[in-house]
Amino acid sequence: METVAAVVVTYNRLADLKLCLDSLRQQSRPLDALFVINNGSTDGTAEWLATQSDLALTTQANLGGAGGFATGISTAYAAGHTWLWCMDDDCLAAPDALARLLESPNLGPCIKNSMSVSASNSEELAFFVDRPNRAYRKVTDMTGQDLVYGVASFFNGTLIHSEVVKAIGIPDKALFIWGDEVEYMTRAQKNGFPIVTVPSSVFYHPASFDRDGIPWPAAWKQYYAVRNQRRVLQNQFGNTIGRLLFASWAARATFQQAVAKRSNRLYNFLLYGEATMDSLTNNFRKRPDTIRTLQFYKWRHRSN
Repeated sequence: METVAAVVVTYNRLADLKLCLDSLRQQSRPLDALFVINNGSTDGTAEWLATQSDLALTTQANLGGAGGFATGISTAYAAGHTWLWCMDDDCLAAPDALARLLESPNLGPCIKNSMSVSASNSEELAFFVDRPNRAYRKVTDMTGQDLVYGVASFFNGTLIHSEVVKAIGIPDKALFIWGDEVEYMTRAQKNGFPIVTVPSSVFYHPASFDRDGIPWPAAWKQYYAVRNQRRVLQNQFGNTIGRLLFASWAARATFQQAVAKRSNRLYNFLLYGEATMDSLTNNFRKRPDTIRTLQFYKWRHRSN
């Protein structure tokens, strides 16, 4: 008999986490297990989770989304579950989201994703996706299809078959955040596993940040998106060509930051350059407090 375990990673969003877990508890197809990974929250999350008897809790240091899902997927896989349903703590699952995933066409071992809808606009997708021959912006761009191949919003209602984990392993915790999910997705694709979105299965999520940019000092997160892109391209095109494509892409992106008409273009330029050099020299050790550009920003904006 197939079993499904949910894996939720949380960090300092207790109010969101409560809503997320409520939506999971209300699934028309009940979960067989619920694993929560607390990435060192300091907002009362640990204390509240300790009172919840229907979940398995792991508390660890803040290892980012990559480290959280690495722990969660490893733990749920070791427990012997057939499917692992992975999500951030700011997701809300429609009551039939899991049932719709399981009822969708059988693809064998694969990854099926719920459709991520903007929490603030039910007609719009939470994450815009561009493909060579198709752009996905509106919910109607996906509805009407049983499956949308090659498109998925990891880790937001991402249902992973245990055979996929057996074959490709767990997310790379060294990537920390932003890009770790795309690396895992492209790793699965490289190994021949189908990846689809199931439009009848709905998840609600805050709209992606990058529609209007993200202000400093929070823009330091873009460091990881740039740095981790090399790993994505190497999954897609092989180590040598992927590295060359990354170097070319990163050089153009860094230059674009230098000439952009934004108030913080200096910091964006430095951040992209730092991320590019770290990626090309295989430096995946940096955490937020050791990103040089962020240190420089804080030094220049220190209180007198």
